[in-house]
Amino acid sequence: MIGITGATGGVGSGVIRHLLAAGRDDLVALARRPEAVAPGIAARRADYDDPASLTAALRGLDTLVMVSSDGTAETMTRHHRNVIAACPADVRIVYTSIIDIAPDSRFYYSPGHRETEGLLADRPHCLARTSVFADFFAATWLDVPFDHAARDGELALPLGDGAPGTSFCTRDDVSRALAAAASARIEGVLELTGPEALTGDQIAAAAGEALGEPVRYRAIDDADYRARLAADGEPAWLIEAYASMFRSVREGRFAAASGDIERLTGTPPTTLAAYLRR
Repeated sequence: MIGITGATGGVGSGVIRHLLAAGRDDLVALARRPEAVAPGIAARRADYDDPASLTAALRGLDTLVMVSSDGTAETMTRHHRNVIAACPADVRIVYTSIIDIAPDSRFYYSPGHRETEGLLADRPHCLARTSVFADFFAATWLDVPFDHAARDGELALPLGDGAPGTSFCTRDDVSRALAAAASARIEGVLELTGPEALTGDQIAAAAGEALGEPVRYRAIDDADYRARLAADGEPAWLIEAYASMFRSVREGRFAAASGDIERLTGTPPTTLAAYLRR
């Protein structure tokens, strides 16, 4: 039986959808609110902050697709510790980590993912390391109706000037790959990335094509970006998360284009331009 955490979220629900499409019916959706799971799918209550619920929810599984938590770094790591502690030792865990996992990374979430990977080292596991989600980037920095970075036709971000760029992957492509990895009982490390690394200018061009109007990229520095977020009233942890992610981008830590999604699923990953047009 395959369990999927975060079953009502974008990645978790996508994994369920792709497993069902592949003919798997031995699934259980794990969610804090199981009543929100789509009808006809077995669901169990699994609250990351309720270890007893996790122990009951994870009983009888042979594979767990563990979609990473979010929020502050402290919250994420606590949730991951709770899930792994509650999970029987013989259950193979497919975990959504990140490709920026190096010990010298200064990305806000990297230490938490490294800790989680360490907790999985002595048990059957697959580390599915993802790049930046195209969906997240578009909603946060290209969503004109919500007055984010693409307002007035300008994408002003600390992405650097030119290469190395960012290899965006969509949540749906990641979900397809996770479903394939869970079904095939793959272990080891996967890098789930987009097909190419895009510079700020290329991102702006893709956004402009989708919007039907020009979007220009303007590189700004880290201090200016942090000041802008602070002026918008963002909390300190989120400022650090966003700013440190862009620092990792400038250092080339999200530029990999591995090809693992196509090898797993037989379908190339979606380009950022195609995702934005859609």
